[in-house]
Amino acid sequence: MLAGLWPFGLVVLAVFFSAYFYVEATKAGMKRVNWALAGAVMGPMLIPLFTMHRYILMKRDSGYNNVWMQA
Repeated sequence: MLAGLWPFGLVVLAVFFSAYFYVEATKAGMKRVNWALAGAVMGPMLIPLFTMHRYILMKRDSGYNNVWMQA
């Protein structure tokens, strides 16, 4: 019975991670649709790439020689 539900579970996870990356990309000022599609395809494996990309964009926008302290 449960063996036939795994495609439904994959769709639910794809929608969840798509929405997660869409919201996080919106908060970070990044391209929303690209990250949402990548999140739907790759799921949680995309989190390290997303985090580093967000950090690189933040450093590019604020300047590499500026001090940035996290509160």
